[in-house]
Amino acid sequence: MREQMEKLAVLQTLDMKIQGMQREKDEIPLRLATVEEAFKKEEEKVLGQKAELERLQKERRQKEKELEEEVDRVKKTEARVFEIKTNKEYQAVLKEIENAKKFNRQREEEILGILERLEEIQRNLKQSEKELEEKRKTYQQEVTELQEKAASFDQKMATEVRERQKRQKEITPNLLSRYEMLLERRQGVAVARVVNGVCMACNMNMRPQLYIELQRQDALIICPNCSRILYWENGVDKAKVP
Repeated sequence: MREQMEKLAVLQTLDMKIQGMQREKDEIPLRLATVEEAFKKEEEKVLGQKAELERLQKERRQKEKELEEEVDRVKKTEARVFEIKTNKEYQAVLKEIENAKKFNRQREEEILGILERLEEIQRNLKQSEKELEEKRKTYQQEVTELQEKAASFDQKMATEVRERQKRQKEITPNLLSRYEMLLERRQGVAVARVVNGVCMACNMNMRPQLYIELQRQDALIICPNCSRILYWENGVDKAKVP
């Protein structure tokens, strides 16, 4: 039985290794999604700056057009001053010209403010685009590394699975069947090491007599608490403990 237990412990080690590799592989799509989401946010930031730049350029063109039209209208109004015959009409036209010029000065200030804002956004956009290209390289590198890692897991796992298939043939059918049943029911851990009389799977202290029987390893010993198969790693050296 001791020899079978040692082989079963080796099988458990292989299974845990395969499980660990599978978990890491399963995490890769999530990591890829996280990396992609982070990069998309950076892209959206740059697109947002471009959209704001375009909006301001459109607003500047519109205000410049309005200002040009208003200046032209003022010139035409000023030309009519010499044709006015009554003082009342003259005063009304002067007031109209004054208000128009005031409005135009305000429009010029607005255009100046837009130009300053455009210069600022253009500077920021240039820097953001430069940073985005660096982040694109990092993003593409991370994606490539994760994809290569996923492929390497397939290769490594295939090697471990072949080794497992080889090892399981060395275990008796009844013991292997029980092991695989526990493997499924106990979250991938069917064999538990015992150290200083304690089950390492559930941390239960064993009864002294059960611990002595385990050290002899003449029969299959099951943990009374977690129902896993118990294995004493020092069994080969201490098999003669009474």
